[in-house]
Amino acid sequence: MAWRIAHKESKMTEKSSAWREEYHFANCVIRSDTRELLRDGVAQKIERRSFDLILYLLKLEGRVASKDELLEHVWGNHFVSESVIAQSIMKVRKALGITGKEPGPIKTVHRVGYRFASEVRKAIHSPHATPPARPPGPTRILWLPTDCALPRADLSWVRYGLISVATHVLHGHGVPTVPASEAIRLHESLEEDGTHWAEDQRPSIREIGIPMVRSRMTALGDQFRLEWWMQIDGIGHGNQIEGPAPAELALRAAREVALIARTRSGVQLTPGHEATFWEDASQLVSLSVSLDQTVKAMPLMAICVDMPQCPLHIWAEFVLVMAQRADEATPVLTQRMAHLARLAQDCAHEGWALLCSAKYQLLQHRTAEAVEQAMNGVAMVRHAAPHACHARALLLASHVLAFAGKSSEASVLWREAATLVSQVPSPDMVCRVHLLRCELDHMGMGQTGGAENPIDGLATARWLGLTPMTAWIQVLHGLQSCARGEWATCRRQLEAGLHASEKGESALAQLFAHLQLGSFHARCDDQAGLVACMNAVDQPALRSAPMGSAVARWLQARRCYLAGDAVQALSLAEKAMEEMADFGIWCAEDHWLFVAQLALVAGNRRAARALLQRLQARHEHRPLQTRQATALAVEGMVEYAEGNASKALLLLEQACRLARGSLMANILLFGHTWLALIDGRNPSPAQLAPAGQWVEATREGRHLRTMLLNKPYWAIAQRHHPVLLEAAARPMAHRVTDVGEGGHSSYAHYLPLPV
Repeated sequence: MAWRIAHKESKMTEKSSAWREEYHFANCVIRSDTRELLRDGVAQKIERRSFDLILYLLKLEGRVASKDELLEHVWGNHFVSESVIAQSIMKVRKALGITGKEPGPIKTVHRVGYRFASEVRKAIHSPHATPPARPPGPTRILWLPTDCALPRADLSWVRYGLISVATHVLHGHGVPTVPASEAIRLHESLEEDGTHWAEDQRPSIREIGIPMVRSRMTALGDQFRLEWWMQIDGIGHGNQIEGPAPAELALRAAREVALIARTRSGVQLTPGHEATFWEDASQLVSLSVSLDQTVKAMPLMAICVDMPQCPLHIWAEFVLVMAQRADEATPVLTQRMAHLARLAQDCAHEGWALLCSAKYQLLQHRTAEAVEQAMNGVAMVRHAAPHACHARALLLASHVLAFAGKSSEASVLWREAATLVSQVPSPDMVCRVHLLRCELDHMGMGQTGGAENPIDGLATARWLGLTPMTAWIQVLHGLQSCARGEWATCRRQLEAGLHASEKGESALAQLFAHLQLGSFHARCDDQAGLVACMNAVDQPALRSAPMGSAVARWLQARRCYLAGDAVQALSLAEKAMEEMADFGIWCAEDHWLFVAQLALVAGNRRAARALLQRLQARHEHRPLQTRQATALAVEGMVEYAEGNASKALLLLEQACRLARGSLMANILLFGHTWLALIDGRNPSPAQLAPAGQWVEATREGRHLRTMLLNKPYWAIAQRHHPVLLEAAARPMAHRVTDVGEGGHSSYAHYLPLPV
């Protein structure tokens, strides 16, 4: 059965494919469509995996492929060892006619992987003398029955019924499929062979020469989760999505498979069929936007914008992605798009170009220019309303203004956009509205009102699956859980956000997830977790991205603080804050508390005083309740370090009231309780209850709880002289060398804040 389908697919490809890729090097030719390796014009015998391996290396155009990468994309992470790579390399070299110790075109990079090092000429041929009636379409997709173990008998249809749901969607997007009857028979033969889902949730699939989609449905309470995976052209793709209805999940998965299949096969512009090309291109770009997968359509959009007939809505999506990447070509592209929009008398897209330019200026830390362009851009979009990009333009402008500290203006635009989206809701727009609301709340600008249910926003994000937008939402929800003291939930959501950011191929989302997860590990004294985040951020792709260096320095500062080197930590944190300070969600208010704590632990009160003056001026320049709370808290920390515990207590009381409901409120609660203990107010351990798991998870929380349970140690806490405070049960774990005095100190000169 498998051979018969593969054979039929080969015949279909030979008849309908209008283009053939060939790779020429030395005396060899690789033909991707017929899977042939020719040496001196003679076809050589080569195993399927070995052919997949050399073709994958050729497509990388000289880049080194690690062994893990090859195992994932060529072997699909089957249960195989790294030795199979070396064996396949030997078989490839044999097919190329290479003997002895000569490595040939495939070079081994010691302890890294392999690369194709010879000069390669890629050729694309048309086997037809005349143009085909239509451009070449994507290869057929084989959608297998869904593996499921659902408890309800009325859901028994899911196993085979989702095939028709998925194939209907694929056909609507121009993707041919293998008939359901053949798919079912093939699935049964695969089951007889013992094909199963692996522990990493990717199915072990026996390749048959055409892309197969394997899926699994599981129940999550009253919700369902659909996981799917396929391999096409040697590249693995997959996602996991959640929702209330199995059929809706199959529809969502099929749309993404269609996007992948169409973009992988390419959309060809042939003479006489320009209208069809632009119709297909527009459909694919719109599909990628609705799925939050615009990165998959970037190669297509890059081709389109080089053509004079390119529609402005394709320009809009291309320029936005370039701006989000802070690509240096963005200014030229936005100017060109604005010029085209003016020629077309389309002020909405001209305004969009200004908003994309504002986003780029924001990432370059040119805040004044970003604000001006955002205000001008949104004015032009409003003038053209109603317009297809109206709500997204309002959200983009609100995002830029929020990052620039314009809280009231940002909130007004958010409410306007939320109202528009509520009239005609779509999953991607609901997620965009919810994401911006989370950002505003995180920045202390939560004046958005109750226009949208946060739970619905998170549920919709899960329906989108592992995408950049889902990653941002999961991480921000993790921070909200941390603010409520729910550390286990926080960890789970941060890790889910990181996973989604990696699958969504968003460098900024990955950096933000590592920043928050690394800080979480640092508060828990989890050095291994912190180091893992540091190593990930140190990869060139992330380090070179916007905010990459700042995040790397911040995590290094966290590690130095845990190691007891507050002086080095302070230096690193101050350098990181040069780029992160007041940059929207990248600089939460608790960041300032961490820097102030570093200065006091290092005995550098001058730096702490300078930071306090900066925070006070910052609040005066743009008053926000959270900013006022930060300034009061740092002032209290400085007063305590200078021996004014009573004044520090009053300042912390005010700061706690202003920060209520935020992550910073839990941090300040420990400082306030400590000062109340010193002041003789006899606080009980119950006073720490609002902090939830912060008490058990942080060393400062554990120490303070022990002090509250050991009342006789109040006298020690009076700070008559600097001593090492210890509990009755065990010595305090938090000991940092006071650089100024050259000896050990404890919380005699700085507050026990789990920053």
